[in-house]
Amino acid sequence: MTDRKTPDRIESDQLLERLQPKLDELEKERQETRQSLLKLFAVIGAVTLVAVIAAAVALALVTEASGALIGLFPLMIGALVMFKFADGRQKRWRARVAEALVPEICEQFDGEMEYRADASTDFVKPYTTLGLVGRWTRGEVQHLLHGEYRGRRFEMVHADLRSGGNDNNDSKVFKGFLLRIQTQASFEPGLYIRPNFGLFAKAFGKRAVPTGNKGFDDRFLVSTDDGQALDSDQLNALFTPDWQQALLAIDETMGPMPITNHSRLSAGLKYDAFYMTLDRSEVGRLRNLRERSFPDVNHLLSSESALEESLRKMVDDVLVCPRVIDQLPEVRAAS
Repeated sequence: MTDRKTPDRIESDQLLERLQPKLDELEKERQETRQSLLKLFAVIGAVTLVAVIAAAVALALVTEASGALIGLFPLMIGALVMFKFADGRQKRWRARVAEALVPEICEQFDGEMEYRADASTDFVKPYTTLGLVGRWTRGEVQHLLHGEYRGRRFEMVHADLRSGGNDNNDSKVFKGFLLRIQTQASFEPGLYIRPNFGLFAKAFGKRAVPTGNKGFDDRFLVSTDDGQALDSDQLNALFTPDWQQALLAIDETMGPMPITNHSRLSAGLKYDAFYMTLDRSEVGRLRNLRERSFPDVNHLLSSESALEESLRKMVDDVLVCPRVIDQLPEVRAAS
């Protein structure tokens, strides 16, 4: 094993102390942008109010009094404009925080991990082929982290994939991290490993092959990517008990999905690569399921930015691949 920093040696407190000047600079930038945005909203609100009153009075004179309600349309348009502005600025703020802080976290690996803000949607293709990600029509693939750790090359992106035509008529396909890690072994046929939701999961989708490992089979279902019929012995020869234990360890490390308590990850093994999807949803303030973005920062318009807390979350997110690699079977030295 090469001498490089491991996840448990990265101290977020020390990183927070070192980056405090940068956090202060970001907070100043956020406050300036927030004030600018609030002033813009005040202008839009005033113009909208004048338009609403003018439209209501004009319609009331021409039609019966109830027709004045049509004057509320300018109010709806004004609200939509403000929402679009706020959403666009929030995305730019999130990108700004990532640009400023994620490379600093990567430095903890002494150059073994690199960050790029943009990523290609082609990254998703093998995940769709293996069945880890459903069919999607629109979305974003960003924040590429790649490098090498403990003898394995790895890549990870954050994906927000949806199906449908537009923002008002679409549905979530997947939001979270997509990981690709070198296995140092060969898997053919490919394997598709998904959470075991019970009888419903077994009844639909690809035929699952039991491993005979009760702890694993209770948590996951395994299928071949091409529908090839394997029995349990054949599957265990390909997907060995040490790999089964590794998946269970990763599942425990990442923690279960809130509310449902099922696994938050799906995985695939094909040729020399381990593919994994990771849903990072958490319980929101209203006890609902909240989808986490990356980086996970408070809204630009919030009174407090909580950048220190955001940095701690970023450390946890950036280190997902190394933590997964820590659980994988050891790389066997060439004989």
